[in-house]
Amino acid sequence: MLWGYALVWMPQYARQDANPLIAKLKFLNDYGLKVTGIGIEQVAKMPDSERELIGQFLADHDMSLHIYAGTDFFNAELNMVKRKVDEIVQQIGFYHSLLRSQLVTIGGSAYHRFTREPSLAQQMERLGATLPALAAGCHDLGLPFGIENHGDYYCSDLVALCQQVPHLGIFLDTGNTYLIGEAPLPAFEAAAPYVVGSHFKDHHVRPCLDARPLHFEVAPSIIGDGDVPLRECYQILLEKTPNPDKLVMEIELIPPSGVDPIVSFERSVAFVKSLPEVQQ
Repeated sequence: MLWGYALVWMPQYARQDANPLIAKLKFLNDYGLKVTGIGIEQVAKMPDSERELIGQFLADHDMSLHIYAGTDFFNAELNMVKRKVDEIVQQIGFYHSLLRSQLVTIGGSAYHRFTREPSLAQQMERLGATLPALAAGCHDLGLPFGIENHGDYYCSDLVALCQQVPHLGIFLDTGNTYLIGEAPLPAFEAAAPYVVGSHFKDHHVRPCLDARPLHFEVAPSIIGDGDVPLRECYQILLEKTPNPDKLVMEIELIPPSGVDPIVSFERSVAFVKSLPEVQQ
């Protein structure tokens, strides 16, 4: 497994360099973390000199950048979406070696499974029409490609999509199951055969029965202190993903109030390093 950090980037985490990305990478390197994410369009817009600086830092410290490749897959003009996907695949082809990338992901639908129009079936139909070229392009480049459960779909919805789209996997956000009303462990079990990486996140949760409207509270947590069954999830991934050694695992931490962000980060990293087979 390749372990890194996704977000939230508190100011205390990015003070070591004038270049914001290099500052983040230096912070992660201090803790032995090897990967974070970047949007492919951000990379494409950089001056050549900045791309070269970042590429050199990554090579010097055996680090990599996970590529975010999202676009508006639900744009009304299907041909426009397909042209944009072709452009994204071309950009990934240009820059993935420099970034030493080991994963490409998308996430964050404009809709969710409870949207009435378009219906869930219509949403899945559109994703089934727009994702194959991106999945195939990443596969041809030797890059795993996954869609995140982003509080929009059940993992079982994404499993069905993976069965429809060749070379599509799931980028499993462990905390987002709660956002959409899923029980975490059955969701992790369903997703595991398709998982290519994870936002490894925790939450404190509780039903708010005295609130109007009724709701389920999903609150910040240091990794390992909350209610997400992370040890069980990790074991499921070890046992049921096809290539657990190639998973890109990124801590996603929303630091709880009242705890120093550095302390929150260090306790989260310590939890991850307590997992079996995680390199110290």
